[in-house]
Amino acid sequence: MMKRTVLSLVSASLLFGAVAAHANTPAYVDSKEYKALLDSSRFATNPSTAAAQLLKDLSTRLAALKFDKTVTGSFSAGDRDTLAYYDTAHSCSLYGRGYTVRTRAGDHSDIQFKFRHPDEELSYWTDVSGAGKNKDTKFETDVTPGNLVLAHSTKQDFTTTPATVSGLISQFPGASALSDISSASLSAVGGVTVTQQEYDGPVADIGQSVAEFTLTLWYVNNAATPSLAELSFRVEADEDSYFTTPVLTRSQTLNKAIGSIGNNWNIANDGGKTSWLYAYRSAAYPNGFCN
Repeated sequence: MMKRTVLSLVSASLLFGAVAAHANTPAYVDSKEYKALLDSSRFATNPSTAAAQLLKDLSTRLAALKFDKTVTGSFSAGDRDTLAYYDTAHSCSLYGRGYTVRTRAGDHSDIQFKFRHPDEELSYWTDVSGAGKNKDTKFETDVTPGNLVLAHSTKQDFTTTPATVSGLISQFPGASALSDISSASLSAVGGVTVTQQEYDGPVADIGQSVAEFTLTLWYVNNAATPSLAELSFRVEADEDSYFTTPVLTRSQTLNKAIGSIGNNWNIANDGGKTSWLYAYRSAAYPNGFCN
């Protein structure tokens, strides 16, 4: 794929020693993901029925916004995985520097090391390299109703959960920027695991590309009802035309729709799944994991 930039070029060598001296080569995102949190109680009894109503209400909202393309398909149950995020308890040293670590087991088995920052080139040039098998590195734009960041991540085969930052560095050499806290212990964020159930199927024609919708439900510690629900859609970059203006314009219409569906679907203060988990108050961390 071609490398193109959306923002001005900036030196990326200033953050915590994480970035080597580069000649400001233009950055390029592989995809854009737009997401909004929903009222999870709507999915407590019959998630499939609620998902169908959600899609109906979304279509109504898009019609009101005069969306000039179509949404086809319906939600059906997809991947199911158990997730855990890891950081330093009470200090959240990784998160404070823009990093997250997540393990996944079930329909997928991998560990992911991610850096997120509003500055495109800073995120692009921050090293997130891995040393495991089947490595996959990607660079994405993550958009929530109140925030936009660039996410640079590597996922690879999951072997062992790193117990310390030093153990993380051995799996992801890019984490060497955290060497000053290498002896710090890593714990599951919130002291919990999350069962993630995805529903996919609907797609929206947006011109030279398509928007692929996913409904994600999070069940904390095997609870019977979900504590979090998120509606998102992903648009992949075209290797020839990147993101055309019509594709970007229609993506913004879809983004406005999922952020204000109506019928009491959306919740306030939407910061995304990861920030929600970091703020989650569990029996193990009644004041929050970072306090």
